[in-house]
Amino acid sequence: MQSRHKVLIVNAYFDPWRSSTPTRWFIPRAMAPFYLAGHFNPDRVDVRVWDEVFHGALLEPRLFAWPDLVIFTGLTSMFDRAHQLSAYFRHANPSVVTAIGGPIPRALPTLCAEAFDYACQGDVEDISSVISDVFDASCVSETGAPRFDLAVPSMGVGYLETTKNCNFACSFCSLTGEARKYVAHSEQSITRQLDAMKRVLGVMVLDNNFYGSSRQSFQRRVELIGERWRQGQFRGWGALVTGDFFKRPENVELMARNGCKAVFSGVESLDPAVLRSFNKKQSMTSDPRALTRICAENGMFFDYGMIADFTQQTVAEVDDQLSAILDDPSIPLPGLLTLTIPILGTPYFDSSAHAGRLMPNVLLSDLDGQKVVEWPKEPLETVVPYVADLLRFRGRKRALARHAVRHAWRWRRHFDWDQTALALVRPLHRFGGKVNLGSIRQMRQSFKEPPLTYCAMSDRLRTAYTPQMPLPSKFAKCFEPLRVTDGDGGLTDALLKARA
Repeated sequence: MQSRHKVLIVNAYFDPWRSSTPTRWFIPRAMAPFYLAGHFNPDRVDVRVWDEVFHGALLEPRLFAWPDLVIFTGLTSMFDRAHQLSAYFRHANPSVVTAIGGPIPRALPTLCAEAFDYACQGDVEDISSVISDVFDASCVSETGAPRFDLAVPSMGVGYLETTKNCNFACSFCSLTGEARKYVAHSEQSITRQLDAMKRVLGVMVLDNNFYGSSRQSFQRRVELIGERWRQGQFRGWGALVTGDFFKRPENVELMARNGCKAVFSGVESLDPAVLRSFNKKQSMTSDPRALTRICAENGMFFDYGMIADFTQQTVAEVDDQLSAILDDPSIPLPGLLTLTIPILGTPYFDSSAHAGRLMPNVLLSDLDGQKVVEWPKEPLETVVPYVADLLRFRGRKRALARHAVRHAWRWRRHFDWDQTALALVRPLHRFGGKVNLGSIRQMRQSFKEPPLTYCAMSDRLRTAYTPQMPLPSKFAKCFEPLRVTDGDGGLTDALLKARA
């Protein structure tokens, strides 16, 4: 009888609020681990997933010795966390094989090749070659159907991917830096995912741009999902679309007829000059009021993201925009509010570095959108305290609650009960505060964290950079932060070497 191999897939994550406890209600969940898991033959391999967003920080000593193969994924800024975790696994099991994929090795190819046994720069499907190399070909799944069963509980939400990448080139987006072609999944692939999902309350399409560059492909995918909706597999679905989607009202009508209940679009800014600087031409005409109205009239909830760029905007300008939204119940509050992130490998990062906008001694893990990392237009003593209040809605909690109630009431005749509840609860959950509950280890780690200062120049290293257990000195380099800039604000030699 053949022995069963053990594989752990980890979504590495540093919580920007310096909490180590789970964030169970955040949507969407990171689904790459479950797509990766689908490429392992379940008859030969036991697969487990640990998502440090959903499950909280991985602090379980017994788990470090369990896997024969550990695969890391995560956002580009999470290299340090993946590197730290690799030390724990290698110490507990010297024969463990480590692999990393996704945007991290694409942005840091040389460093990842040195730090991990496998640095995969392709798509999820490329994991099959690693499986064959580490184990053997019999350990590769014949279907590649995602393991959504490992994602339970998921609050009744199923996840689906119908396209890869994006056909636009926003300067701040990692997809632009990677310059990979926008492609649609085959009907067979979408059907396989829907079959693996089984019956759920709702479906969220994970595409970076569901609309895309081919209306024929868009229509085919909408109708394919719509057919499952009509069969009763789920009560509704939502997707992310770019601003050009709204230029044809029939697009909204098509999605509504096929069971779409919500769309998210990256409005990003109400300032045209900021949008032009981001090369976000598809959003130049994205007026949240008009988009909210056309969606609501078709029975769809509209959601959007906003970016505050203090290198171009003053505190007063950002504050006026937010106050105008709070005073207008016809539009929702943004579902995502972040500072501009100079993501490594993007045109925006390169222009920021070339222009000298990056602050001194910035760490890769600082690039999380929740702290000031670029020199702002106004003095730091003006901007940083405002950012600390802005991202937590301090001083605006009452206005936040009032707006949520008024917005839900305003569109109640156009929404069903699920959508009305979403309109009411989503902003309160997003900006109302987090309850930090988790394991004893996780809550203890959160308690030990130095306070967040919201500025890269004054933030102290989080506790994860200190090993949580005694480790041999050979692992010390795994806990050294990757520094983006030196004391003068220039790019470090270590970063330039890592990107080679």
